Amino acid sequence: MTATQQGIWLAEQLSPGVSGYHDTAVLRIDGPLDTEALRLALGDARAVHEAMRCRVVEADGEPRQSFDAPTPELAHTDLGAVDAQTRAARIERLTALTATEPFDLEAGPLWRARLIRVESDEHVLVLVFHHLISDGWSHGVLLRTLLSHYAARAQNTALPPTPDTTAYRRWLLSRATQEQAAVDSGRAREVATLLAEAPYRAALPGLKGPPNDRLAAAVELPVTDVTWASFDRACRRAGATRHMGLTGLFGHLLSRTLRSERTVLASPVAIRDDPGSAHLMGCLINVVPIVLVPRPTADPAAALAAGREAVLTALRYADVPYRDVARALGPLTASDDPVTNVGVEEFNAPQEPVRVGDVVVKPMPRGHVRLRHDLTLSVARSGASAQLLHPVQNWNVKEIQSLAQNLAELISDTAASVTPER
Repeated sequence: MTATQQGIWLAEQLSPGVSGYHDTAVLRIDGPLDTEALRLALGDARAVHEAMRCRVVEADGEPRQSFDAPTPELAHTDLGAVDAQTRAARIERLTALTATEPFDLEAGPLWRARLIRVESDEHVLVLVFHHLISDGWSHGVLLRTLLSHYAARAQNTALPPTPDTTAYRRWLLSRATQEQAAVDSGRAREVATLLAEAPYRAALPGLKGPPNDRLAAAVELPVTDVTWASFDRACRRAGATRHMGLTGLFGHLLSRTLRSERTVLASPVAIRDDPGSAHLMGCLINVVPIVLVPRPTADPAAALAAGREAVLTALRYADVPYRDVARALGPLTASDDPVTNVGVEEFNAPQEPVRVGDVVVKPMPRGHVRLRHDLTLSVARSGASAQLLHPVQNWNVKEIQSLAQNLAELISDTAASVTPER
């Protein structure tokens, strides 16, 4: 197992079934769905993606992955006879139950699927994966596999060619070797030196004590599509991605709000640094600490540059396990993340509708997310969207809305600093 997987596994041992490491994808399917073709396509996906055959066993006190887990049954629920007023509540409840039911890590499988029939030409597919076998990028990988195989099954045509089905196992072995080399060479201590004064915990206004349940809510940044387009142009001119630019603005906002000289953000990074790993489904991430030292009076260009520099610096240490960075910092206060309580993520799961034969598949907004940090900026890689995620129990929602408005104003100010492209 990679260091990230070991950390997830340990969290499950400490809080079995309630650690919150479940990834849920909800798909709305409009049109005449062939349910048997869908069932077969899910089996095809399991055959293609080794992670979907994974379970975790203990050997000599250490967790090890075995790739022989059984195939789960596609659960069915028919709400066709339920009146329209209560249908939405029933779908929400079924989704929540499917998303939160614990997995048996040793017996497997570590994923499940439920198909909800709403009407004859409307279904909802709920897919839940343990984070040990999935990450945000994997949602897109799986969706492409599932839809291509569904189309072939429904139309009775040849199945797509099957890629190397052991590539994920080889990636895991290679990654574990890289991580051990990074620790042995002292690179975890290098990162700890960059964090100098860490751990850094932001005492944000409106933040209450630690919650008993980290079920998260999302506040969308009030930014128009036109403003996003201008902001993206500003980022490109600064040599930055949207994620880099928003990281810089987020750090500037936190610095201004907290009157602090530095901000440390935890950011998950997809370790897919070669073309062969792009098609893999699995837990291929590491968390890196991003250190921002913005100026209180920074102009938009300076904030974008600070974000770009901080992200690129953090990525130079993507081979260093976050767990070992925390250890190198010395004794730390027990918490969900021992380094920082603020995060930033680039969420790159599909968001646009896809037509497959006679049906249209539309990914639904994320729900039932449990957050390890007190505040996370979630940046959509595609589309015009960014959100502030927060555990419901330990926030005054008005303060979150105020932070979202302030960040949106910084985005607008940055967008206004560039002239339209002709």
